[in-house]
Amino acid sequence: MFSRLLIIFLMTMLIASCVRNLPAKPEVTDTACDWVNIIYLTEHDIAVLDKQTKRDILAHNKSVLANCKKEFSHERREPK
Repeated sequence: MFSRLLIIFLMTMLIASCVRNLPAKPEVTDTACDWVNIIYLTEHDIAVLDKQTKRDILAHNKSVLANCKKEFSHERREPK
């Protein structure tokens, strides 16, 4: 009799434990815009890079502009 009562009690506790609220899902914070920047090219870079590399840089720059809300200056910067 006691063992039967114990089994019923344990089953009730197991079922009751399923009702608890689980912790909230983790929130992922995208920090890519903190470290991703536009790639600036010099005249020399443009002269020596192949077409595919230039296309890749253009695609990168377009995605940075589309996805990151920070301001970029459009002035021309000379290499150091």
